[in-house]
Amino acid sequence: MPLRIQPFRVVENAFLAVAGGFALWVAWLTLSTAWTVGGVLLAVFQDDYGVPCKDAFAYLPAPVPDGATNLRCRSHGALDETYQVTFRMPQADLDTWVAASFPDRKPPDETPFFLDSCKYDLCVGVMRDRMDRSNTGATDIALTAHHANDGTTLVHFDAS
Repeated sequence: MPLRIQPFRVVENAFLAVAGGFALWVAWLTLSTAWTVGGVLLAVFQDDYGVPCKDAFAYLPAPVPDGATNLRCRSHGALDETYQVTFRMPQADLDTWVAASFPDRKPPDETPFFLDSCKYDLCVGVMRDRMDRSNTGATDIALTAHHANDGTTLVHFDAS
């Protein structure tokens, strides 16, 4: 008995294949758009959030200075660890804390963090080798300090 092709079934199967392919393409396009738009919105509108300051200082790594007050520690970024820390400390202890915490510091004119001259009382830049596996914390640190008239110093650093 010869094989007979039924024209209606061929057209029906072809239509179902095209419709199924189109549905899969629309689903892929929708998910890709949602993924891209979601990533852009996350990057643009992502608010930084407060974190425990012990985490930020452990990432440096550096001890929290004795007498530090008004600590404000923030982190932002979904994939990379980035910390911004602001605090006050006694002005007399600043140089000792910086020397002990950042022995590998560079003068402001040798780091790319301070493109202009330092506009603060102290600017410190630290750049550590990202490929050195012994580095478990921040590789790029920019620290500024501004002395106040009350004998304290406002310190701010970004670490990533």
